[in-house]
Amino acid sequence: MTRRNRDSGSGLLRSALNSSRVPSSTGRTSQRDTPQLQYSQQASRDVSDDEFDDAASTASSDAWVMNEDEHIEIGDEWEPLLDTALDALGEKRAAAREKTLQSMLRLMAHTYMGDGLEGRRVMLLEALRRSVRSTKSHVEQERALHGISLWFVNFGTQDEAESEFASVSEQLRVMVVDPAGDSQVRAQALGALGVANFIAGADFRDAAELAQFVHTRVLDPALESRDMAVALQAFSTLGLLLTVVADGDSLLLENIFDAAFDSHMRGLRADSVDVRVSAAQNFALVHSALGADSDYAFDSQDELIGMLEMLQHESSKRLGKRDISVQRTAVREVLRTIEDSNAPELKLNLHGRIVRFGDWTRIVRLQAFRRVLGGGLPVHFARNELVQDVFEVKFDSTGDDFARNRARVVVNPSSELAKMRSRDIRRRRDARRDELLSDLD
Repeated sequence: MTRRNRDSGSGLLRSALNSSRVPSSTGRTSQRDTPQLQYSQQASRDVSDDEFDDAASTASSDAWVMNEDEHIEIGDEWEPLLDTALDALGEKRAAAREKTLQSMLRLMAHTYMGDGLEGRRVMLLEALRRSVRSTKSHVEQERALHGISLWFVNFGTQDEAESEFASVSEQLRVMVVDPAGDSQVRAQALGALGVANFIAGADFRDAAELAQFVHTRVLDPALESRDMAVALQAFSTLGLLLTVVADGDSLLLENIFDAAFDSHMRGLRADSVDVRVSAAQNFALVHSALGADSDYAFDSQDELIGMLEMLQHESSKRLGKRDISVQRTAVREVLRTIEDSNAPELKLNLHGRIVRFGDWTRIVRLQAFRRVLGGGLPVHFARNELVQDVFEVKFDSTGDDFARNRARVVVNPSSELAKMRSRDIRRRRDARRDELLSDLD
């Protein structure tokens, strides 16, 4: 877990919340495998910068595959581009603001901004929060909320993340529990709330409090109303928060999950396969965390295993081929964890280096960061100290190997981002011309 160091005001807090080297408050030491970094001379077809290995991981689904046109190269031009985008957010037309936000999302995902934008970071966040408050466009709200998640990923190691966290959290909580709110907007707000807490919350107690809030105020009502979008995000956010609680206090983790056990069982019976998979993964996450040093078993483990086995063998007549494949793979791996204590392995090839993730905590965290960053995930693994700290992986982005193994990325010339960059170049060119003309006069 990456949280601000309250004493020094700089660096990252390496505590029991993210370190397998520090005992939890219960005295139990985590035995997770630290991701292993291996250099690969040639990128594998099924393990690449833009695609996750789906051979042996519940994390595998269509949502994990990035298309080539998602890749963009920003270079050193991102600050002028972002300034232009911030100006454009003042447009009166909602459609124009939606396009601007889409370009901002791509900039923030495919560029690590953490060391830049000095003095204007809060201004950027405030602009996103104003768009969140818009009542004219749900699309604008969703994109602005996604932008808030990206803001915390980019600036999570800076003082502004700590100082702005409380007010942002309050705004997002109000949106999340608004019964009249749009389902997709509420789900996006919940995702942003979880990411902000994971990065900028004080400690595992903050995560525990939010986990209980998500369970009682969001998840249960969503399951009751069959709001699958909110229910899916609630299970995902709960999983991310529980990785923090697990590193801080295993007894607290057990108590929180005992209270949410029945809700997770209901999630296994949900209409949505994605909801079932997310609920099932939380069972595996908690079982692996609590069973690290003992033969842990849930109170109703036999009932749980029976339900999982039924899902594993569910007829394909009710589900499409993709859904049945995802469900069977996910359930098989969850059962392996609960019955045999075997966790799946997920592999990423990032700039020619294979990174292996062999435990549920890091896989759940990786899923959360993948949802936020999309095709920009390799950029942040290589350059963002916060991401490197969360996954305990280091890259030397200045070396020849890194430069040689960087994927070739381009900007679609017809995209909004390319148009914005062209406008910005013309604006600066005109400004230089005017300056020269004034000197001649």
